[in-house]
Amino acid sequence: MCCTVLLSCTTDTPKNSVSLIDSVIDKTSWVYNDTVNKEQAVQKLQYLLNHDKSLPPQSKYKIYHSLYFYYFYKNNYQQSLLYADSMIYTVERTKSAKNYIDELASAYYFKGDALFRLKAYEEAYRNYFLGKKLMPVIDDKCKSSNYNYRIAMILYKQGKYNDANSYFKITLDEVKQCSTSFSEVFRQQELLNNIALCYSRTNKIDSAIIYYQKALKYIVANDTLPERKKYYLSARGVVYGNIGGEMLRKKQFDKAETFLKKSIAINDLPGYDSVDVVTAKIKLIKVYLETEQLAKAGNYLQILKKDSEKLNVLDFKRTYHLLSSKHLDAVGEPRLALHHLERYASLSDSLQKETDKLKSTSVDERFRNLSNESEINSLKREAEIQQRYLYITMVFIAMAISIVVLIYIYLRKSKKNIRELTNLNNEILLQKNKLEEALNKLSVSDKEKDTILRAVAHDLRNPIVGISSLTKLMILDDEQGLIKDKLTLIDGACNNALTLIDDIIEAAENKQGVDFEVKVTKADVIEIVKNAIALLSYRAEEKQQNIKFETAVAKLEADIYAQKISRVISNLINNAIKFSQAGQEIKVVIEKQPENVLFKIIDNGIGIPKEYGNDIFQLFTSSKRFGTKGEKSYGLGLSICKQIVDAHGGKIWYEGNLGGGTIFCFTLPLYSV
Repeated sequence: MCCTVLLSCTTDTPKNSVSLIDSVIDKTSWVYNDTVNKEQAVQKLQYLLNHDKSLPPQSKYKIYHSLYFYYFYKNNYQQSLLYADSMIYTVERTKSAKNYIDELASAYYFKGDALFRLKAYEEAYRNYFLGKKLMPVIDDKCKSSNYNYRIAMILYKQGKYNDANSYFKITLDEVKQCSTSFSEVFRQQELLNNIALCYSRTNKIDSAIIYYQKALKYIVANDTLPERKKYYLSARGVVYGNIGGEMLRKKQFDKAETFLKKSIAINDLPGYDSVDVVTAKIKLIKVYLETEQLAKAGNYLQILKKDSEKLNVLDFKRTYHLLSSKHLDAVGEPRLALHHLERYASLSDSLQKETDKLKSTSVDERFRNLSNESEINSLKREAEIQQRYLYITMVFIAMAISIVVLIYIYLRKSKKNIRELTNLNNEILLQKNKLEEALNKLSVSDKEKDTILRAVAHDLRNPIVGISSLTKLMILDDEQGLIKDKLTLIDGACNNALTLIDDIIEAAENKQGVDFEVKVTKADVIEIVKNAIALLSYRAEEKQQNIKFETAVAKLEADIYAQKISRVISNLINNAIKFSQAGQEIKVVIEKQPENVLFKIIDNGIGIPKEYGNDIFQLFTSSKRFGTKGEKSYGLGLSICKQIVDAHGGKIWYEGNLGGGTIFCFTLPLYSV
């Protein structure tokens, strides 16, 4: 239920989610006393990691960090190592990893600490070095203190106390620049205590006591928060125990006993420093053995046996057997004393192996080697990159040479092509001038031809009209009909000649251009069609044909040149009569469209072969045939129709009729543009 409530709360806003997670993390801290709540907080954090996929990287890092220390202080270093790896992974896969350099460096240090406790010293050094490598990009001196502190601790465990002392002092100077958070403040008293321990291990007892007193003074000055009182009291107990040890070495046994008892009284309480209290008890046993208070020494040895078994620290077990051997020898039990001495020697060998393994590596040398390895790897990577750049450069040079060669080749070709193009251009200009001259002459010749053609047609028209009139009079005078057939043929020939002359004159006029704008008027196309049908009905009757007119409107006016449009309709109906068999129907249809009027002349005649195409609309086209009764075709009518329709802004075309024959269509705009 607690986990459910926590998750439901975290979905409100990102800010609330982060603050809730922080509050849970606080309960897993090493300074938090409530064990039950601490366990519940750990379960909540683990639940969030397993089920909330929307956690931001910062929150994930904080949770991993919290769980790392929880297991680290429980001496479960293998589990804490996994969370250190998770911290590193979380930062490295973040898109803005450069903004989390401090966190990444800390994660490497934490991983090194877990490996160090697992006695994987080589891997521990490597991770410390990786954390150190990030120091150039970390401006905060407080963050760089992490490296010096760990070097100091390694040197101390190796027994290099003078070197360790120097690093502890450097770390103390750096930590003083940190924020005033409890962890950083509390850390300073630890560093003062560690400096004193280094002096103690080099037999500088007075210097050690001075730094222990500095540590006590610092603890008293900063012990102002009631909720943190336990930790300052525990730290005070540690310092008391260390001062007691120095008094023991100075043979001031009363003072030693006083300080050691004060230390034990504090850290022997539940939840306090259980490791340091064992150290204080060992020192107190030594005091009692030195002062021959064997009963008291025996009592504390029994306590020490239980504590060493509980903590399972090899050095405590070894020391217990050594002190027991001395105590038993003093009370007259040499055989039992020898047994403990043998156990002490055995455990000393095991402890010495671990110590030798730790001391076998020079930290400074190892870090120099790691630095050299890193530099060599960097040089290798740089060499590989330079090699790639060299390959790329060579490729670019080869490409550049190829491009230069191609440019040279194409430049030569282009010069040759330019010369040839120049010659061709000059020749084209010459041909163009000749062509323009020929066109001008042709235009003049065409105009002269049209003029002559019209003049000839006009001059031919009068005598042919006279012949036709004379022929008609002779037919009337020939009452007996002796030569009527011959006169009728002459009259028909005259009519055909007059039709051809009219077509020639019409084509010449349309070709030269008629001023349509002057002639255009608003006219009723229905009436024009009806008149054309009436005039051509006598010709249809000669072939027993019927002309049918269909339209949905009674009146339809358009801006047209009425005489010319009448000519188009007459030509198309006349063609339908000419190329239809006797007895067939010819249909004329008018449809009104939004902006146009559509004309359709539909016949069921002989149709138009596909190979003729639009050649039928050409002037003097060769695509001409005789009518169904041998009627003559001159190839001018459709050309005249197209010229007139185009001049009006319309379109003309034809389609095949499904029942046989042809459908001629043309459109005219309803309104002049």
